[in-house]
Amino acid sequence: MTGTLSTLDISNLGSSDERIAARRSRAETKLKQDKEEAEGKKTKKDDAAEQVSLGKEQYGKSVAELERFRTETWDELTSIRVRFDDQENQRRIVEENNRLDRYEALQIEAVTSGRKNAAIEMKWADLLNMDIPQELNDQLQFQKSACRQIIESKDRRIEDFKTELKNKDEEYIKMLKQQSLDITTLISKMREQYHSLRQHYEQQLEDIEQAFEEERKEMLQKNKAEIEALFEKRRQMEENEFLERRQERERGFQLQIDELRTDNADSYNKCKIALEKGIQELEQHLEKMLATYLLNKEKLEYNLQVLSERNKEHTAIQSSYKNRLNRLRETLNTLMSRYNTLDQKYKTHNHELTEEYKRLTKQFKDLQEKFQHFEQADEKKFREVWEMNEAEVRGLMTKVLEADRLLHEQQLGHEWVPPKEELLQQELDTFSESGTTTGKSTALESAEMGQSDSGKFSATKVKKVLDLIKDETQFLLDMKVRDQLAELPPEQRDVLQIDALLRYIGVEGQQDVDLLVQVFYHGQEEDDEALMVEPDDVLQLLKNFIQEKENARIADVAPDKKKKARTQQLGSESEADRKARRRREERKFWERMGHVIPDMNFRVWKALDVFLKRYYDLLQKRSKAIDSAVAMQKQNEELKALLDQYLGSKVNEELQVPPTHVITVVSQP
Repeated sequence: MTGTLSTLDISNLGSSDERIAARRSRAETKLKQDKEEAEGKKTKKDDAAEQVSLGKEQYGKSVAELERFRTETWDELTSIRVRFDDQENQRRIVEENNRLDRYEALQIEAVTSGRKNAAIEMKWADLLNMDIPQELNDQLQFQKSACRQIIESKDRRIEDFKTELKNKDEEYIKMLKQQSLDITTLISKMREQYHSLRQHYEQQLEDIEQAFEEERKEMLQKNKAEIEALFEKRRQMEENEFLERRQERERGFQLQIDELRTDNADSYNKCKIALEKGIQELEQHLEKMLATYLLNKEKLEYNLQVLSERNKEHTAIQSSYKNRLNRLRETLNTLMSRYNTLDQKYKTHNHELTEEYKRLTKQFKDLQEKFQHFEQADEKKFREVWEMNEAEVRGLMTKVLEADRLLHEQQLGHEWVPPKEELLQQELDTFSESGTTTGKSTALESAEMGQSDSGKFSATKVKKVLDLIKDETQFLLDMKVRDQLAELPPEQRDVLQIDALLRYIGVEGQQDVDLLVQVFYHGQEEDDEALMVEPDDVLQLLKNFIQEKENARIADVAPDKKKKARTQQLGSESEADRKARRRREERKFWERMGHVIPDMNFRVWKALDVFLKRYYDLLQKRSKAIDSAVAMQKQNEELKALLDQYLGSKVNEELQVPPTHVITVVSQP
């Protein structure tokens, strides 16, 4: 280095490493100079140091004093921080010891509680074998006491934890108060140090200004004495020989003096401005560094805490994983031995089950043939019984309609409007078409099932169409279906794949399969087995199939297509749904057969029945009255005959006043 940096220059350096290197170099240089002075050697640097001006010397002293004061300030703040860190470390050590004590107490409590629970559980098994109530009661009381002791132990542990938690809360509140007080003290200390540092800076600045002013005064006096000596010498010389030249030089010197005075004033102002600017930058740097140090302190403390917790967690996890690995290895060895044993066992069992499955499959097919035979016989009997009951019900329905007609025409005297035979017959036929009347439902189902088994196209055409669709629509299969296909053998894989593809494009029954084959073989002869369809046209043909199916569905909704719609639904329904629907429609059919007379006519019948009963009662009363009148008439006739007999008797002639005279007199007007 050509020269030693000053304290201000060192403070203005960018990084801390550069400042440390500069201070070290300056210290080495100073030690070297002290050594040379002790040996009596002086260098050119010593001469230059002796010639240092008073202002620069004061400037160096001020900078050194400020550096010393700032170092003392930082040392004081650092001691406060060290004290805080030491207190926090002591608190954490105590907290960790308490935590370990709690953990140990919990482990001991868990082991003790587990033993007591195991003892209680073992007692329960013995209690089940006791037959004497008194002993059973004593043992139950003992079990109850043991359970109460366990619960009390748990409660004591809970109370201890609650007390410790409460103490922690109080300690936390005290810590917050103490930290608040410490922070307030630290801030006040920093504020005092800041004001003290500022006062030192101002004092040193005033000292530097005063030194420069004194140096300026000395320099002015020195220059003035020198100039006056020169002027005197010059005056003496000028008075003799160089008066004119003296005047010119005097003017030149005067100009130089003015220039020097101006330059010195400018340099003084620049130096003063630079020093004030340096003070402001140092103050800003001080505040910035304080904030940075506080932030770094918080970050480092948080990172230390996080790393400590992670280290503990990782250590526990590592140990648990090691234990788990050992257990899994033991389990693997055990499972491998069990697997080999069970594999051999299940292979033998699988072979036996396969043979049993083949036997059962054969029996099931025989059973299906028998079931179909008996089902057809039952269907035939059902149709016969249905036709007989339907004929009987239709005869009764005819009689009911005839009775309704007679009631309206003969009893009520109203014109009878018969129900529309066409509408009634259409409703009954509707139920018959849906599989409920005259046994047609069974026949229709059998026909549809027979058709669904065979279809109107040959198996070769259907296979060609399905193979082409399978090859060109692989993208419709989702990942789940593909995973299932990968696990199946090739023959089952094709069946499942075709079933999934048909479900995706909307094929639900044999009729949809026939429509699909018809769309692919459109425009070809019926006996032509070759499929004249390009692979690129498969998607368009599938769109045409979906459109045709939608048109057919819309057409089936029309009233005149009820039979076709119900026929199509048979292929898509399950057996249970078909039977339930059949029972509902049969119930509706018989209810419709039993309600051939409208409700209005029933109400008329009921009203007619009420009035006919009243009329019948009235006729009964009239009949009784007529019978009583006829009886009284007969009695009158008998009385008249007796009276005539009495009047014509000879005994009357012997009487003084015969009845004939009385009757005659009375009978006269």
